[in-house]
Amino acid sequence: MLLFGLVLFPILGLIGSSAGTAWFVPVPFGAIALVCTVGFVLTLGLLALITRVRSVPAAWVVASAALLCVLLTSLYPAVAVAQAGVDQGGQVIPWILGWIGRTTGVFS
Repeated sequence: MLLFGLVLFPILGLIGSSAGTAWFVPVPFGAIALVCTVGFVLTLGLLALITRVRSVPAAWVVASAALLCVLLTSLYPAVAVAQAGVDQGGQVIPWILGWIGRTTGVFS
């Protein structure tokens, strides 16, 4: 759950701050909200399943699946905004890096 706070909330803050200045980028707010909700519920379900598992290796597998679910859910908004803002798929990573650079440049 700590990863949601450390990864997801800063990304959502970055998207929210840039959405006001870059209104021409169609940010998929509905898809982001849906994926975050489903990911949060799935992670909570996996964490609840850990309490029912009697085998230590199975508990590690479920915990690893919960961690992977948190990471994928937390990184999805950045990828969704990048795909919405970029016409060609090969430019996604440079666009994300430039986006972060411009945003951090405003604060420094």
